Amino acid sequence: MSYWYNQSMRLLAHVIRRALFIAFVLAIASCGRYLEKSLDSPLVDGDNITFRVKCPSASTVQLAGDWGGNNWAQGDGEAGEVLVGLMGKVNGEGGWEITVCLAPGRYRYRFLVDETAWLLDPANPRVVDDGRGGKANLLIVP
Repeated sequence: MSYWYNQSMRLLAHVIRRALFIAFVLAIASCGRYLEKSLDSPLVDGDNITFRVKCPSASTVQLAGDWGGNNWAQGDGEAGEVLVGLMGKVNGEGGWEITVCLAPGRYRYRFLVDETAWLLDPANPRVVDDGRGGKANLLIVP
């Protein structure tokens, strides 16, 4: 009886391991598809990148990032630039949008609302360290 019991337990353990492996593979595959589908912002079209965010109560929204010419929405202070990365309203429901041209690479960004509050892109789940002790979204331009 012990022999059959051990064989049954081995078979059961094998079936459970295989089922867990298949479940793991399916979970990883479905998460990858979810992440790719959830990236409504930014939209990458070649080197034109469109950023969108909904912020109905804002007076101004700026795109701030670590690429040249933006410098986290500070621009070039010596040139007297103000409101770098200023986004335009796109609808009456609080939508804001801006399109920028970026070369292939990895970029960190976030939004600056009313020149005082930082906002991560809620449509982009890729979040990294901003290099200043905070968080920023990650954009990968292929």
